[in-house]
Amino acid sequence: MSHALRSIAFVAELIHQPARHEPKVLQKLHSELFGDAAASYRDFRLIPGGAQLSNTAATALPGQPVSCANILADRVQVREEQTGTSRDDFRSRTDEIARACLGNVPGEVFLAQQFTVRSVVNLHTSEDSRSFMLGGLFGFEPTQLVGFPGEPSLAGMRFTFGPDASAGGGIFNVRIESFAQDNRSLFLETIGTWPKPVNEEALGALAERFDATYAFQEEKLVAFVSQFDSEGEA
Repeated sequence: MSHALRSIAFVAELIHQPARHEPKVLQKLHSELFGDAAASYRDFRLIPGGAQLSNTAATALPGQPVSCANILADRVQVREEQTGTSRDDFRSRTDEIARACLGNVPGEVFLAQQFTVRSVVNLHTSEDSRSFMLGGLFGFEPTQLVGFPGEPSLAGMRFTFGPDASAGGGIFNVRIESFAQDNRSLFLETIGTWPKPVNEEALGALAERFDATYAFQEEKLVAFVSQFDSEGEA
């Protein structure tokens, strides 16, 4: 059975040597991006070590939409969470922001990159993702959990893989968990990390590495879950 991903968050972190950012330079950067439809942010505010460019409230509560770029002392962070941003739009946004920021980064190089993809999928054989995790993936019997004060509110597992030569040496950390906001859905998270420098000439690698992170989740992680969520496993 197919498990279509519904992506709920994309995050990119482009890590560089520590730098001291000048407020005027950051304001100019915001103005430049504001005129770029692919990477425009409405609001600007200074934060410790840099600035935040955002399209949502800076104090967004957990589970609320977040659309921002954080220009920090040691990294550029691009976040789109619960905004409905497509994979292609996030790729374009990250590319534009990276190009705009690179001239203000020491050595004009990003030393390492990390991409996060968070999605949910609908289960076919269970209406409770906690039961699916505990019984389907872990194989626990109810009697094995009687020592606890009650059912866990969340159940999950984590794996680390890498470096993966087929993905350019990426290291992948993944989470599979029940989804607190909707017990019928399963939460998936894939974090891809590349400790490899990227300069202006190699900026195309950022899109490739984001795509590799998405592909790891869409192909490998979903395939793993599907083994336990078929009619034969019901």
